[in-house]
Amino acid sequence: MLTLVIIFGIFVPALSYIKKTADESYKLRVYMEQKYDQSLRLRVTRNKLEEIKKSTADFHTYIFKTGDELKIITYLENLAAKYHVTQTINNSNLDKVGNNQITSISMNLAGNYGDALMYIAELETSDYFIYINSMRASPAFTRSGETTLNINLSLTIELYVNQ
Repeated sequence: MLTLVIIFGIFVPALSYIKKTADESYKLRVYMEQKYDQSLRLRVTRNKLEEIKKSTADFHTYIFKTGDELKIITYLENLAAKYHVTQTINNSNLDKVGNNQITSISMNLAGNYGDALMYIAELETSDYFIYINSMRASPAFTRSGETTLNINLSLTIELYVNQ
């Protein structure tokens, strides 16, 4: 009888307390491992963030900013003069950018086929992030109806805007 009292009075509560402590220790270990993994991922993320910041530090010079309307128009005019093409800007929302992240410019080019292609090639490789949204080319005809090496080109370009 005394043995039963000792077993049920001392050993069973002690064993249940030991099991409860072991379960709590296991849960604490799992929690600490999760926190350790999160801290490792956070360190990697911080390192990647610093790399991204370094690599994108000079992007602001390539993005059109509100207030630089004259700068982009001057660039387009100088480009047209460089390649001897006649440029006419038909429509633009440069002065009405607002909350948009993209602005567009519609223009017509007229000139020699090769010069127009050089104009487009330099436009695509310019310092601005320019996307040619649409381009339509048509041959230019003389008054007598003969074709020439000249071309009429309608372009719609888009610029990414940093406000």
